[in-house]
Amino acid sequence: MKEVIRNNILFTVVFFIILSLDIYVKLNFNGMPYRLITKPLVMLLLIGYYYLAKRESSIKKNRLVIIALFLFLFGDIAFIFYEYQVIYILGLVLFILGKIFYILRFSNQSDFKLASLLPFFTVCFVYMLVIMFLVIDNLGNFFIPTLIYLFACLITILFAFLRKNEVNRESYVFVLIGVFFMVICDSISLLQSFYNPDLPYHEILIMLFYGISQYFIVLGIVNEKK
Repeated sequence: MKEVIRNNILFTVVFFIILSLDIYVKLNFNGMPYRLITKPLVMLLLIGYYYLAKRESSIKKNRLVIIALFLFLFGDIAFIFYEYQVIYILGLVLFILGKIFYILRFSNQSDFKLASLLPFFTVCFVYMLVIMFLVIDNLGNFFIPTLIYLFACLITILFAFLRKNEVNRESYVFVLIGVFFMVICDSISLLQSFYNPDLPYHEILIMLFYGISQYFIVLGIVNEKK
């Protein structure tokens, strides 16, 4: 048990050092070509940690997580070239697919009452409408991809929430924290891209919250117990 804790602490320290390095490179070296090294390292470290620490109950669940992480990895690389519209849309598509595979991983067979989800779903839906209202005038060709992206965010939150009675508390809370930070990251990214290009500290916050979100989601999945 002590060894597991020490390994988790070591991974956490190394992960946030690499994440901080990537943010530093992003702020001080104009992105290219250094971020082609530092940015993929963040997800590669998570993939390596998950592969070594996984305790999945089935091969299917393991594959879903691995595929999701690699989709986010390739999406990260695509977003480095955000100036090119086609590549930016490709990045959005890869992130949407990554969220879909997370949704599949979070899904379970338990029944739930729709009425109990209504307040939670309403809050998420209002969030989606507010973001769309703020950015809709500037979306242009990105309207459909953005709409689908926000819908994928909404469903990801919902399925993370539905894990409550199916997994241990530690796993549930970690994944929910991760999804929450992912929503914040997505919100800042969309607002910065299509509403206000001068949001303060957006270059730091987007990557910081993205890294935190993926860290907690993977940590939650690794520590999942029925």
